[in-house]
Parts: sequence; structure tokens; C-alpha cells
Amino acid sequence: MEKFLFVFTLIFSVTYAVFLCWCIYGWMRLTTASIPLKHTPKTSVSVIIPARNEAENIHDCLSDFLLQDYPFDLFEIIIADDHSTDNTGELAKKFMSQNPALHIRMLEMKNTGKGKLFKKQAITESIDMATGEFILTTDADCRRGPQWISSMVYGYESNAAEMVSAPVVFSNEKSALEKVQSLEFLGLIAIGAAAIKNNKPFLCNGANLGFGKAVFMNAGGYSGAGNIPTGDDTQLLLKIASHGKGNIYFMKSSESTVCTMPQKTINELLNQRKRWASKIPVQMNSFTIGIALTAYFLHAGLILSAIMMIYRGGLYGVMIPLAIKMIPEFILLLSVSKFFNKSRLLYLFLPAQIIYPLYISVVGVLSLSGSYNWKDRKVK
Repeated sequence: MEKFLFVFTLIFSVTYAVFLCWCIYGWMRLTTASIPLKHTPKTSVSVIIPARNEAENIHDCLSDFLLQDYPFDLFEIIIADDHSTDNTGELAKKFMSQNPALHIRMLEMKNTGKGKLFKKQAITESIDMATGEFILTTDADCRRGPQWISSMVYGYESNAAEMVSAPVVFSNEKSALEKVQSLEFLGLIAIGAAAIKNNKPFLCNGANLGFGKAVFMNAGGYSGAGNIPTGDDTQLLLKIASHGKGNIYFMKSSESTVCTMPQKTINELLNQRKRWASKIPVQMNSFTIGIALTAYFLHAGLILSAIMMIYRGGLYGVMIPLAIKMIPEFILLLSVSKFFNKSRLLYLFLPAQIIYPLYISVVGVLSLSGSYNWKDRKVK
């Protein structure tokens, strides 16, 4: 039994390590993007902000657009109020009346009878009313710098891209839980960026995503995934990527980076990860599912090996597979954390190796239920 478990875990460890080396290769090949001083934007932009119960964040979110260096006459903002039960809508309307220089429109979601698509429906209806050629999606709980629109448009214009993906990082991490999330998120950024660079895109973040309106329409929007509410970002990424290689671009730059907050409690974190995991079986391609299963079986194998070690001995059954996956993992995190000036988080790398296998295994099991709580809403 011990030998079988060791071989089982070792196979998945080596497979996972090879995948991480592939990611390191892609991340290292990405050049840092910067906007030329003489760049004159020409593209009209519609910024779409789905918002549900964001009264705490909506003012700061919209205030960021007052500082954008992009011409005000070339961009509009559409706030899609997704059935908020707080005063998100009222606060957004107040901001609109106080800042008439910004072109802001409000979409108040109704029960359309098109299924419980929630955020997908909010984005779809916003795009229908958008006047911009280039659509930018972000979240109401995110913050962005003054060059955010300019940098995303530059990536779109200079690369003739159909979609532009950009980083989302955590900020103001205080507790150990928040810092571990931030470190994990850095890894996800690098993996998604590397896959795009390697012409095998499968991961992006809808809080910082841009695409042509015509591209969205030609791809059929979010059709084809039934009534699955999650996956607005990755589903669209895969549909657009199917058009051809090189049509998706990753903006590796600080100007295009969006900041958000980590989950404050373990329960919030588990619900978020269950939401993410729920889209894997129905919206991902075989490559993505293979990676997800490899990661799950590796970490589940590490847990079983650790239990076996406690009862039977045999340290090698845990340490060898763990070391094989840790080395490329650390190299990737070292590079991406340096880029985002978050190297201070690396002291949590070793403690996270103890927590992470249990965390991955628990999330994998919980996601089978297909239900989670998000934004004060029960989703099944």
C-alpha cells in the first residue's frame, strides 16, 4: 500500500512540476509593457462594473475614474446594479450627479427570466447598451491607478488583440490568512499570464479584462454553458482563444494592475474557492481539467502519505513528492512576487506547504455540492 501511494503521488508530483516549469518559461518570456509617452489613444471604451451590495466600495471605485489620464470623451462607465439589497444604487446615483464630467450610466437589473446568470447577465445587458468599441470589465471592490484605461487600450491597440488580460493583486493584507491568499493569488497571476504567452490560455480574471465588443458578439457572449452563473471570465477567454493563436495578450505592467482585498474569514475564502471550482467541470477544456485534477490528486496524495507516515513511518513517501513540486513552485513565486514588490510574503511559503494540501482537498470535496454563498446570495 505504501509503495502504491508513493508511486501515485510521485507521478502527479512530477506532472505538476513539469507544468510549473512550463509556466516559469512562459512568465519569464513576458516582457514588461509600458505606454509610450507619445501614444495617442483613439479607441472608445466602455467600462462595465457589475455591483451587488457594494455600498462600502462603490464611491472609492468610481473616484478612481476621476483621475484617469484617458480622455473623458473617449470612455463611459456602466454600473450594473445586480439586485443589491443595500444602498449601492443610491450611492452610485449620488456620485453620478456630483461628477457630471464622467459619462456614467446606470443599469438596474430586472428579473429577465433568462436564468440565474447573475454577473454574466449583468455584463451581457451592459454590453448591449455600451457605445464603446473596447469593453473593460472590473469589479466594484477593486481599485486602479490613473493609467489603467490607457494601459489596457495600449495593449489592445498595439497588439491587435481580441482580448487583453491583466493582473489582479491583493492589497493591505494584514492577517496571516490574507497574506497566504495573496501569495496564492500571485501564483495564479503567473500561471494565467504564462499560459497566454505560451498560446494555451485557460485562466484570467474578470476584474481586469478587456475585449472588443464585436468580438464578444461574434463569440456568442456567454451562451453555451447553460445556467451556470460562474466563469464569465474564463468561459469567454476560451471561446475567444478558439479563434486563433496569439489573439489574447497579457499586460505585464504595474499601470494595468488592479488591486482588491482578500477574504477576511475562512468561511468567505471557502465559498469563494467553491465558486471558482464549480465552473471547472462544465466550462473548461481538457487541458484545464487535467491540470485541476493533477493538482487535486497530488495534494490529496500528500495528505494520505502524511497519514501513512505517522502510522507506518517512511518519511520519503511525503518529502520526495513534496520537494519535487516545491522547487518550481518557489521559483515561480519568487519571480512574480519580485515583479509586484511582494517578496515579503515568501516567508509564508513553507508554512503554506503544510496548509495547502488540506485546503485543496477540502475545497475539492466541498465543490461537489455545487452550492455556495456569495454576495449575500445563495447559489446552487
